[in-house]
Amino acid sequence: MNIIEAKRIRLVDYLQLLGHAPVRTSGSQYWYLSPLRKESTPSFKINNRLNEWYDFGISEGGGIIELVMMLYRTSGVSEVLRLIAEQTGAAPPLCPHCHSAVADSVNERMKDVTVRPLSHPALLSYLRSRNIDAESARTFCKEIHYELHRRHYFSIAFGNISGGYEMRNPYYKGCIGKKDISVVGHAPETKQKHVCVYEGFMDFLSYRTLQKGGDTAVCIQVPCDHLIMNTVGNLKKTLQALDGYEYIHCYLDNDLAGQKTVETIAGLYGIGVINEAVRYAEYKDLNDCLRGKKR
Repeated sequence: MNIIEAKRIRLVDYLQLLGHAPVRTSGSQYWYLSPLRKESTPSFKINNRLNEWYDFGISEGGGIIELVMMLYRTSGVSEVLRLIAEQTGAAPPLCPHCHSAVADSVNERMKDVTVRPLSHPALLSYLRSRNIDAESARTFCKEIHYELHRRHYFSIAFGNISGGYEMRNPYYKGCIGKKDISVVGHAPETKQKHVCVYEGFMDFLSYRTLQKGGDTAVCIQVPCDHLIMNTVGNLKKTLQALDGYEYIHCYLDNDLAGQKTVETIAGLYGIGVINEAVRYAEYKDLNDCLRGKKR
């Protein structure tokens, strides 16, 4: 078997041969529990039309060659082709749950956690370095302080709907409490027709900064709610939260993960989904656009 022959094999057929059935399907999109790691919610997607896969839990994807490389932990193309050729049932069993051991949660080791209004000069300086408007940051963010290994740390904190906080400073990016999406409504208890979707809160703050400056090239000119995923791993929660909106404006990164996420949202919600990343196609993300940092 050669590479061209291997790529003709449908990924859905290959996974079926290995004992993996889709949990659900939507058009050409097939959703599985990831064969690469343990999970209880399907986040491994195959686009049957393109014959490509993407695992949102690890932000990896590709075709059958890349999948087999990860399944069997090999980088040798000849070995991959040999394994694919053995699709009659002689393929070796998958390595059990090929995922790295997860370290103990940093949350459990944090002590004396306090949340206060955003005011620390070092954090405001960091925001200035990203061209983020300080007033907008103070409106939507807090400042969190904690002790870890007998040392004091502090970060910008952005709340999510489960009471947790996304944390960011120049040296650290993480979360305290439960990881979840964040939603910022345009008006209290009133759902808008339009919603803007972002991967991280820096993207959201970049949008607000552009909007405050009167931008019309990137920002839409209608009232809208804002949904921040906080990680593409929150895709399922994002899809649930988007239900009921007429127009979904996706301000995601101009990379494979961003493209696949938009594709997935559009696969569920159809023509009301707009890929707004074309407005800043020369930039990796909204913050790079704000800073004028082209790819």
